[in-house]
Amino acid sequence: MGKLIYRLVLTGLIVLAAFNFGSFFYIYAVSNLAQKAEVRSFASILENATAKDLSLKMEDRNLVIKSSELKEWLEKYERSYSGEEDIRISSEKVYDYLKDLAVSISVEPVNANLVFEGGKASTFRPAVEGIRLDIDKSALAIITALENTGNEAELTVIKVPPTITLEKINDLGIETLVASGESNFAGSSQARIHNLRLGASKYNGLIVKPGEEFSFNDILGKVDETGGYQAELVIKSGELIPEYGGGLCQVSTTMFRAAVNAGLPILERRPHSFPVKYYNPQGFDATIYPGVVDLKFRNDTPAHLLIQTKISGTKLIFEIYGSNDGRVVTMDGPYQYDQKPNGSMKAYFMRKIVSNDGTETEERFDSNYKPPMPLARNPLE
Repeated sequence: MGKLIYRLVLTGLIVLAAFNFGSFFYIYAVSNLAQKAEVRSFASILENATAKDLSLKMEDRNLVIKSSELKEWLEKYERSYSGEEDIRISSEKVYDYLKDLAVSISVEPVNANLVFEGGKASTFRPAVEGIRLDIDKSALAIITALENTGNEAELTVIKVPPTITLEKINDLGIETLVASGESNFAGSSQARIHNLRLGASKYNGLIVKPGEEFSFNDILGKVDETGGYQAELVIKSGELIPEYGGGLCQVSTTMFRAAVNAGLPILERRPHSFPVKYYNPQGFDATIYPGVVDLKFRNDTPAHLLIQTKISGTKLIFEIYGSNDGRVVTMDGPYQYDQKPNGSMKAYFMRKIVSNDGTETEERFDSNYKPPMPLARNPLE
């Protein structure tokens, strides 16, 4: 009996000790949390953070939120577990800002479009990837930056692929921009601009098959008034007479530059007889005259080539679309030399092509320009 009473007393003491220890631990924990709550007070932190502008990084763009606007994002609130008043970033205002920003920076994806009529691409539009702002992740980045007194946050952008790409709508192998060429027609007369616009339009959407030879003159056709060309006055046999098609050599020159940059074999090319200001830098031009002088190249790529022309300001641009077969093209020049007071000069440039298998080919393109005598002028220049 005595032993039983002893055990009951001992058990009671243990339970009482455990209860007291638990109470002590609870009081300590609550007290410690209260101390931490005081440490995590954001009032001073956020006031310092919003005293300076916040820089937002988004791919290749930089945006700035002024300090005055950041201060408007601060709001007072009462902590639920301590009843103390503190300051925080209004997530609602951050989201409102990002929603407005998303509207201005979002770009909807554009589906590729390729329509063929009469052997030409009457409509060509490459696919364009869209972008959208990830508002949730961007809001978290902004709030985190401010709570850590940072002055920079990175926004998250989501890439939105187009539904239809060129690979899905054609089997010609036309997938990417291969190369482009450009020239400047600043200072040209209205008639000359009209002619080069008309001439360039004949090549827009042209398809060149694998292994096919391109002839500039075959596409150009007859150059006269019936084709819509306008006349320019030129000197011939000591007289001023109208010639149709002035400016078409700018079209052939620009096509030549694109073909060279694409690494295509140039089968026929002749420089102008004398330097022409529209074709700077001298030595990178190609003259044409139907029935006499042509520009020719061959499509030696494994896919079809699509030629697209456009005008931007005073620049004429030729773009060649096709497939990337791994060739790398590098240019050196053009260089002008043997320049004389009468305006004559010589020029050359080098082109190096490294194919996908490592084979290297290098060739030199020479130009020999005579003095700019009006009597020798090509009316298509």
